[in-house]
Amino acid sequence: MRYILKFIKFILVFACSCTVGVLIGALITVLFTENSWSDFWHKFNDVDISKIITITAFITLWTVVAGVLHIVFHETGHLVAGLLTGYRFVSFRIFNLTLIKKCGRYQFRNFTLNGTGGQCLMSPPDKPLNQINTRWYNLGGILANILIATVALITFKSHTLPLWADTLMLMFAIIGFLYALVNGLPLKLNGIGNDGYNILHLEKTPKNKRLLCHMLRANAMIQEGIQPKDLPEELFVAEDIDWSDGIQANWQIMVVARMENLHQWEEAYDKLSEAIDAKDRILKLFYNELAIEMVFICLVTGRTDEAQKLYTADLRKYVNTFSRTQSGKQRIAFTAKLLLDNNPEEAQKLLCNLKERQNQYLLQGETLMDVEIMEWLWNKHSCPDNPSFTTIQ
Repeated sequence: MRYILKFIKFILVFACSCTVGVLIGALITVLFTENSWSDFWHKFNDVDISKIITITAFITLWTVVAGVLHIVFHETGHLVAGLLTGYRFVSFRIFNLTLIKKCGRYQFRNFTLNGTGGQCLMSPPDKPLNQINTRWYNLGGILANILIATVALITFKSHTLPLWADTLMLMFAIIGFLYALVNGLPLKLNGIGNDGYNILHLEKTPKNKRLLCHMLRANAMIQEGIQPKDLPEELFVAEDIDWSDGIQANWQIMVVARMENLHQWEEAYDKLSEAIDAKDRILKLFYNELAIEMVFICLVTGRTDEAQKLYTADLRKYVNTFSRTQSGKQRIAFTAKLLLDNNPEEAQKLLCNLKERQNQYLLQGETLMDVEIMEWLWNKHSCPDNPSFTTIQ
């Protein structure tokens, strides 16, 4: 139903935009030419409206189609470039649908990451840092968009095609070059570098290159069922953090997860306190992730008032939005129900639901960690009439 309502909203906005466009055109015609209102509408009535509607419909439809397919082409470009430079396939996601390889077989999972339409994750080759090529991996998506757009433009200009095919090729070319420009023009927005920025700067900043490789390797291991506490110790080096840098802030989410997995609650609290103090410098996506973990840590360590103040309506909505595809959000919601809202019945339902759906989550190592922590909390804080809850399978 949500998607139907969004589609209806899109149609209404599009219709209103067309109407406003016609009215603005009429106003410009009247103000800057010798035509009157009646002249404009007389000429407008002579236009073949059905043809305009047909062309507009094709452009709208093919814009959506080209936009979605160019996401697929872009991520496929990353995949091909990564494979050619020694990277190992981990996952390939378009919107929520994620393809993974598990036990030698390809499988689909559901996973949502805020702010992204697609993502191709790969694990870098086991080489010294200075021998790992990050440029081609980042460049692959841009080249794929340019290649497809160029072929579409040549097809559009070289052949007499039906109207529907003509508009399709045109939109493939326009959207493809637009994607290439947006991803290829070196930009760093809110601390996150796009492909073009990474191509230029990763090789010049060894720390960020190292952390990016750590993230890719850690993600691959966690997807395979390794918990954060069991990740190689050498990945976690104590060092200064620039919270305004997207790569460095993102890696701290993994650092905190490992601390939580090891029940290092006070160490996690200190780390997250740094993040909360740097709120104005952190990208909102990463701040939300760190803030909900701070809520969790505060509840676990008895800082209920601090958790209550931090767990705003916006953060609750954020947790609920991604709880079906990210087990960590279920852990946060469970802990809030149990220790903040004093609602053990709802907490019990959340734990049962997670355990029933445990194998459906993408990041299996994270899910194992979350189930373990939730069971530990339940045993520590559950009502006396539910002492054996964790025997539920």
